[in-house]
Amino acid sequence: MTGTIGEIWTKFIEILKTPAQCTHDLYTVNISATYFNMGMCCLLMLVYIVCCGGMNSVNSGTVAAFFLTVGFSSWGMNVLNMLPLMLGMQVYAFIKKKTPASMMNLGIFSTAIAPIMSEVMLRWPGDKGVLGGSGMSNLPIIPTGVVLAFVIAVLFCLFYVPLCAKAPNFHFGCDLFNAGPPAGFLCLITIGFLMKVPNAGFVAFNQGAASLNENGEAIFKGLTVSNGPAVGQEVFEFVLISYLIVFVICFLLGMVLDKDALKNYGKLIKDSGYGSDFVDKYGIGATLANFAIYGIFILAFYSCMKFCFGAKFAGGVAGVVWCAFSWVAAGAHPLNVLPIGIGYVLISLVSTVLFPSLGIGAETGRLGMNSIAILIAFSYATGMAPISGKYGAIWGIIAGMMHFAIVTLIPLQYDFFNFYNGGFTAGVVAFVLILFIEHYFVKEKA
Repeated sequence: MTGTIGEIWTKFIEILKTPAQCTHDLYTVNISATYFNMGMCCLLMLVYIVCCGGMNSVNSGTVAAFFLTVGFSSWGMNVLNMLPLMLGMQVYAFIKKKTPASMMNLGIFSTAIAPIMSEVMLRWPGDKGVLGGSGMSNLPIIPTGVVLAFVIAVLFCLFYVPLCAKAPNFHFGCDLFNAGPPAGFLCLITIGFLMKVPNAGFVAFNQGAASLNENGEAIFKGLTVSNGPAVGQEVFEFVLISYLIVFVICFLLGMVLDKDALKNYGKLIKDSGYGSDFVDKYGIGATLANFAIYGIFILAFYSCMKFCFGAKFAGGVAGVVWCAFSWVAAGAHPLNVLPIGIGYVLISLVSTVLFPSLGIGAETGRLGMNSIAILIAFSYATGMAPISGKYGAIWGIIAGMMHFAIVTLIPLQYDFFNFYNGGFTAGVVAFVLILFIEHYFVKEKA
């Protein structure tokens, strides 16, 4: 990571003034500034937690929200587009006479639609940055757009809270990314009113989009549209070494904090992940061990995708490694996530090897395990871990295959403005699959 403080700061400001429509690899702006942005997002969340008076209220949900945001901050999230939503949630708390701490986690989760905040603050309803990629970064902030962003954020939060409360009824508790489905549905409605009704959309992905290319960019009528280059510089060695250091430290810390950490981890690894809180059930030592071992597992998975399929370790992948940690304290571990990964790899081979050999489908535009869109999507497919944990590995594999099949279709409906698209997709898969499993394969209780 190189550059003077002045250069990094300049590029950081450019990140703040760049549209964040998914997925915009911030490595394409500047790698050092990207990590500075990640640090600033972490700092904002910590300040938010402290200001909410919620240090004693930190739980597995807080951990999940934190790591999700860390991941997103390498490909679109920044302090400017996070803040209106986090403040909007506190407006909800004031209106409903809730304590700030009680809304703290949802305040961070609400940043799922942060790309919309950037959109209205930087270019709504103008035509800057439309087809061709011109004017896609370092745009001037529109004062009226800032006001509009805050209004949208408050309205979003007013709907978001009750939807999140009932979301488990939709996915039966089998989507750890519980905030994903509500964010997806509300993003769809928001984009409908904000972009479709006034015909003010900038990149109308769902209007004539024929396919996605290997980088997850929309292609229609021969024109590729994205918020700049989809993939930045690769830094595999840096990511591998720095992340492994963090994992080793966490493992050792777990051993120090709990002498029975390994014994308890042996129990944790057998947990289904359904409705689990690993800290309460197995202790902080075992949970830290899971963070370390699960982290190495996820890093190994993505490394295998690099060496076996040619995946590139740029900003998107570097970020989603952290996103995959979201529920490391509340449901996800290597054994219940592995079947989902197997499902992803199997269906990708069907798409990229079997079907081409049979002459089925077009030659270009196929998505495989080297595609940025698919690599990002897998990190959210891990949220279906309770499916394989509760119903068995075979169903986990099938869930992974279903997630792969539809995860790049769903964002076309809301123009890629929802960071929680993968969690939304996991909820859809759970809704369909769990009803099927329960109806045909689970005996009714007498």
